[in-house]
Amino acid sequence: MILSAALDNGYIFIILIAILTSVVSAVYYLVIIKQIFFDQPDYKLNPKLKNDIIKKKINIKPNIVVYSSLISPIIETVVGLTQFIIKILFAFNTISHVGFILFALSI
Repeated sequence: MILSAALDNGYIFIILIAILTSVVSAVYYLVIIKQIFFDQPDYKLNPKLKNDIIKKKINIKPNIVVYSSLISPIIETVVGLTQFIIKILFAFNTISHVGFILFALSI
């Protein structure tokens, strides 16, 4: 919509710059996604760690592996973020109600 409005007003140079920067940004993101999902790792696991606790893993889905030593930090992070989001939503809700009350009192 923004590019369409700029084209209607004759800002062709700005549109070309916007498209060029979008393509450059997309290339950076696509390189990361390619490396995460399609490239093979350059390292090999040390054979001495074969029977160590780090090697124990839990298969969630066929392609997703979570090591047992990471489950606790992942759960703590998810719970902490959930509590933070709930507190923020509660604060916004309270501020909204206060605004409505003040608006009603000013009428």
